[in-house]
Amino acid sequence: MKKKRLIFGIIALQFILFPTFAQDKLLGILKTELHQQMQELQKKEFPPYHMNYRVIDKHSSYVAASFGALMTQSAQHQRHLVTQVRIGNPSFDNFRNRDMGAIPSQNGIAATPLPIDDEGAEDAIRQAIWFETCNRYRFAVDFYQQALAEHSIQVGHEDKAPCFSPNQVEKYYEEPFSSEKIKVDLDKWAQKIKEISAIFNRDDKIVNGNAAFKYYVERRYFVNTEGTEVVQNLPYALILVSGTTKADDGMELPLSLTYFAHNPDSLPDLSIILSETNQLVDRLKALREAPVVDPFTGPALLSGTAAGVFFHEIFGHRVEGQRMKSEKDGQTFKKMIGQQVLPPTLQVYDDPTCQYYAGQQLNGFYKYDDQGVKAQRVNIVVNGILNDFLMTRTPIDGHPTSNGHARAEGGADPVSRQSNLIIESSQPKSDEEMRQLLINEIKKQGKEYGYYFTEVTSGFTFTGRENTSAFNVTPLEVYKVYADGRPDQLVRGVNLIGTPLSMFSNIICAGNKHQVFSGMCGAESGQIPVTAIAPMILVNKVEMQRKPQSRDMLPILKRPANN
Repeated sequence: MKKKRLIFGIIALQFILFPTFAQDKLLGILKTELHQQMQELQKKEFPPYHMNYRVIDKHSSYVAASFGALMTQSAQHQRHLVTQVRIGNPSFDNFRNRDMGAIPSQNGIAATPLPIDDEGAEDAIRQAIWFETCNRYRFAVDFYQQALAEHSIQVGHEDKAPCFSPNQVEKYYEEPFSSEKIKVDLDKWAQKIKEISAIFNRDDKIVNGNAAFKYYVERRYFVNTEGTEVVQNLPYALILVSGTTKADDGMELPLSLTYFAHNPDSLPDLSIILSETNQLVDRLKALREAPVVDPFTGPALLSGTAAGVFFHEIFGHRVEGQRMKSEKDGQTFKKMIGQQVLPPTLQVYDDPTCQYYAGQQLNGFYKYDDQGVKAQRVNIVVNGILNDFLMTRTPIDGHPTSNGHARAEGGADPVSRQSNLIIESSQPKSDEEMRQLLINEIKKQGKEYGYYFTEVTSGFTFTGRENTSAFNVTPLEVYKVYADGRPDQLVRGVNLIGTPLSMFSNIICAGNKHQVFSGMCGAESGQIPVTAIAPMILVNKVEMQRKPQSRDMLPILKRPANN
């Protein structure tokens, strides 16, 4: 069913001769309009050498509740078109000096809405495509002229790679989901979500107690002037549970639970979520009463979940190749290919083709990226040695082609992003061995205790040259582990800080049980679904500082009692 060619430029106008898959009206309209608009624009002073259309056809179902009360219940169907026009040639085009993910737009809108009904709406769809293509072409000409002017007065870029790389022509088509697959019983889900959020009423010192159900079915269309045609379905079902309490000193203390599946029927049973939400309430109460931690430098354990989030934030964003095209980026790892960056026992890879890991469904799964490139596993670190980056069709020196990691939300331009980031060890340790190794390291360093981070949230990280290449990650649940065998002590009010190269050089070993964390990652090209998978990690040195002191007072009045 597939035809593949390596192709570039205007010759690809012949792509319309390929057969159209099934009788998908929208796909046919997109192909016809792309062909016609490309032909017309060849008559202009600055003819495009490449164009593509990307449509996100999205069905959304959403239910949210707070403390047992329904807050929102809605179902939507939307379509949006994103157009890309490239002027010049692959070596130098209008994207030369563009910031990652940015599409210039009027009134801040980078995507244009399309009618959701194919029947009787063809003229309206064509009109919207024509109008958006005109806008994108004008922006492309402006940016191409700016790039030419800047090129004439600036020193050359350090990165000598071209602006755009060739790729094989891809043909892939999935039939649309049936209406039964798309629609869910929102009233049934509303009852479940209300029941989950009502558990937060157990503790009158919890200030936010929320639960939400989200089900998205995205049908993504991609066509370009090279002949690629990709239509795929991406379903996501999520249950999000979050609670926040406040300590007597005003410190906000949040904890959350996330459940992911590709189909709502595959989400965990309600009894499991109710049980884990009850445990979450108990953990919030304990956290509220925990002492505030003091600044510390020394050994620590990161749970699989904490290590996964940490690697995603601190390591993963620094191996997204397109980021390194910018002269403003810190380019932490750009010149370290072939060098040791992690212990020899660690392997790191990013695999969007992986739909399951350890029996759990993965949020970062897809078959083709948002440039129509087939998804590929990328072995980023092999035996501790940096091997590769996550690439789009924007090449960098030494990495001339895409490996299927161009991703975007809505109206943003696709850029290099993570999908399923997986960390594995060739010499894994058991949980008992990891804890004993931590205690041994505490004693070796002459410390009284070390720390165990069980849950963290993203915090922030600087990758640009304007700031120090540093990170600040916010742990949510942390335990002090004593070398003399005293019980672990829950603490609060800590930030994990440092620089990436130093932190990664301090990793000693990893465990044998992997934890899966699915969520949404926000960066230059918007919010995209990702998964981080990691075992427990032992680090011989972390640096911790106190969180900024909160100035918020506790609520003046007690929360209303429940009947």
